[in-house]
Amino acid sequence: MDVHAHSHTAKKKWTHYFWEFLMLFLAVFCGFMAENQREHMVEHKREQKFAKRILSDLGEDTIFLNKRIGRLEDRKKKHADFLSVMTRPATPSSFDIMKPFFELLKTYKSQFTTTTYDQMKASGSLRYIEDDTLTTKLQRYYEIIVPRASVDAEGVDKVFTDYVVPYMIKHFRFQKLTDSTAGITEPEAEIFNRTPETDQELINIMGVYQKACEGLLIQQKPALEACNRLMELIKKEYHLK
Repeated sequence: MDVHAHSHTAKKKWTHYFWEFLMLFLAVFCGFMAENQREHMVEHKREQKFAKRILSDLGEDTIFLNKRIGRLEDRKKKHADFLSVMTRPATPSSFDIMKPFFELLKTYKSQFTTTTYDQMKASGSLRYIEDDTLTTKLQRYYEIIVPRASVDAEGVDKVFTDYVVPYMIKHFRFQKLTDSTAGITEPEAEIFNRTPETDQELINIMGVYQKACEGLLIQQKPALEACNRLMELIKKEYHLK
């Protein structure tokens, strides 16, 4: 008589499967939370890094803007001196004209530092900034205020290129000038083909040039104010000095 062995496995209760599922779920969930926390810490470090770099860029902007505002305000006084020479009763000599004239020839090319913001915008890193107000102010400064101030600087250079330079080419004897930007001497100064009309033309050209510079000055002051406010906001937000 054959005897067959039968193996019997006790059925597990449903609670056993429930606890296995719960433990697996908790393991996956905790891993997800740990990864999420790690990513959050990485993004926070990146945010802090970008904040410090933008603050450094803005610091350079304040130096540039303060210097530019000072130069433009000083230029107003020098233009007044030039106009006084040109409009006095006695006809001024070439030296009398060229000495204050050359002091008005300054370059005003844009020198804003936008490197960090441009990098953040191109890489999508602006998302690291959690404060929407700060993001909005950054965008307004770099995408509205800075371009507006830069365009005005280009306008000043255009007046210089289109009007001042052609007058100089037509009336100044450059071969006699050893240094046209500083310390011109009386023997070096010569303006040829002068008439009352050409003198008035020079007054008009420099008047337009000055108005362009005054327009530039008007844009630099709000840019400096916005820059300073943005720096204070970043320092407060990220506890920086």
